[in-house]
Amino acid sequence: MRSKTTGIKTDHQTSEADRQKEAAYWREQHSKQPYAKTYSYDQFEHAYRTGYDAFFNYPGQTFDEVEASVAADCEQAKPASALPWDTVRPAASAVWDRLGGVIAPRDPDRGVRGSI
Repeated sequence: MRSKTTGIKTDHQTSEADRQKEAAYWREQHSKQPYAKTYSYDQFEHAYRTGYDAFFNYPGQTFDEVEASVAADCEQAKPASALPWDTVRPAASAVWDRLGGVIAPRDPDRGVRGSI
């Protein structure tokens, strides 16, 4: 099954190409995110990866439903250069929203609406 918005596979059998595509997207978009402020992509890379891995590992569930498990996964596998969960939580949540088709206010790919 694929997300209608992103076209990305939403089952846990994702290909390495999908993961690489997401990594490239977040590498490019990181500095535009409100939580990025003074942090580098490298400091958030683990959170982005945790976010898209978790999205594919918990199909059909919301971020809120699995946040405790995602946080534990993130902290358990965190490299020394990664920031704590409380700091990177917005990044993991943003990945989840993107893959789930939620359009965020700062999403550059959201298009233009004719009228509201």
